[in-house]
Amino acid sequence: MEETHLRYKPASVYLPAFCSNLKESLQGHILIVRPSALGDLIVSLPALEAIRNYFSGAHIEIMGYPAFLEIVKERFYADTVSRFDHADIATLFTKNAQLSEHLMKRFGCMDMIIPFVFDKEQVLTKNLESIGARAIVHYDPFPPSGESIHITDYFIKFLDVLGIPDSGKIPKIFLHEKDILFGNDFIRNKIDDSNKKLIAIHPGSGSRQKCWPLERFAELILWMRKEMNVQILVVSGPADCEIVEKLRVKVKDFIRVDQLPLPNLAAIIKQCNVFIGNDSGITHLAAAVGVHTIAIFGSTDPNVWGPRGEWVKILHKKSDCSPCFPDTRRNCFLQTCLEAVTVEDVMCEVKYFL
Repeated sequence: MEETHLRYKPASVYLPAFCSNLKESLQGHILIVRPSALGDLIVSLPALEAIRNYFSGAHIEIMGYPAFLEIVKERFYADTVSRFDHADIATLFTKNAQLSEHLMKRFGCMDMIIPFVFDKEQVLTKNLESIGARAIVHYDPFPPSGESIHITDYFIKFLDVLGIPDSGKIPKIFLHEKDILFGNDFIRNKIDDSNKKLIAIHPGSGSRQKCWPLERFAELILWMRKEMNVQILVVSGPADCEIVEKLRVKVKDFIRVDQLPLPNLAAIIKQCNVFIGNDSGITHLAAAVGVHTIAIFGSTDPNVWGPRGEWVKILHKKSDCSPCFPDTRRNCFLQTCLEAVTVEDVMCEVKYFL
């Protein structure tokens, strides 16, 4: 195949021509650059699934942040993963950079590089071109301002650039047998009464402004214990220690699922009957493993950022000021949008799923 370079601007309708035997030609090394948080990685999984299925014989590497990439490493999507947060990677975003021999060898052998990164001035793209990768297909990870589209559908639109058919619109996480065994063992060792339903709750989020009031989580847990005879598992991520400790003061006993590797956490959540969480990456994780998921949204638009799944219910009561911009959200203390979702609203959905 002749050397081909593509630049795709999502805001434009330009679809550059590519070689006709793309599927046969690109069965070598494909690098997907996806430096993102957990939720952002999960919403792009349907696009990654389609790439994996189409280039079934290729070696696919995904570059990003190691803790999040564990859910794709050797779990269908990626043969290998690599770190984005290395100092030499930063030089790729510098104009007229003097690129190291390591970078030249590292990226020059790629048959295709797909950077899902913000690169408005195409600095990264030009540096990758200078290295000599056979094909570069850039796609901005965020829709153009004013375009109302679910973020997963936006990533699926990327497939048009390569003429790849989509493989579905619901993110899926594929677990290893060892992951599933870990989840089974965790539940068996922690739960005394196997007849009880399991409810997983994640009261935190990457942003405190996305968190449903802690008092309502406490009231919900106390009600479920009394009326539904369930066992509560509370998920705690790296940023959730304080909020989980405050919850423990209010409701005392629950099983804490604390800062596990994501495949292990996914396997535990998969064992649960219902998951309840805020607008967070963990909520997207629950939806992607196929659990009945109740997602509480406030300041962000669930039509764009909501988790997808066969058993997902999003609770969102739009207020005059939502959805809002991040700067507005950071300075909001009223949280009218989240306050509008009542404990009774969540109770109703729990009753329905159980």
